[in-house]
Amino acid sequence: MGSSLITPEFGTIFWTVVTFVILAFLLGRFAWKPLLQVLEERERTVRESLEEAQRARTEAEETLRRNQEMLAQARRETAAVIDQGRREAESLKGEIVTRARQESLDLIEQGRRQIQHEQKAAIEALRTQVADLAIQAAERLISRSLDDKKQRDLVDEYVRSLETMGRGEERH
Repeated sequence: MGSSLITPEFGTIFWTVVTFVILAFLLGRFAWKPLLQVLEERERTVRESLEEAQRARTEAEETLRRNQEMLAQARRETAAVIDQGRREAESLKGEIVTRARQESLDLIEQGRRQIQHEQKAAIEALRTQVADLAIQAAERLISRSLDDKKQRDLVDEYVRSLETMGRGEERH
């Protein structure tokens, strides 16, 4: 009894093979084809997803490269604008300094001319005043014929009047 289970019989082998073939046919007909189609569809979907991911990665890398180029270009342009602004500021500074120096020299020269003009006017006024004083002194001396004492008194009086006149003009 124990050995009959282990020994294969022709009928059992035959029916096992027939059942296997029928089962393989049915699975091949109804299960394997749809299963293979699902697997092929899944493989196609995965392949398309990978290809789409690769395209997206390529596009992202290209976009990143363009953005980096644009950023580098913007930095170069910004540096150029800053450099040009710096040069223009230096140029403007130089012009302003030159103009200020020239204006200060012009003001100094104008002041010198004004001082010279006022100095000439003061000298002319002083000459006129001295001439007037000399004429007045001469008139007083001529109008009186005096002795030495009277002449000295007259000169002293005249000097005092000059001092008084000088103080009065200083106050004006």
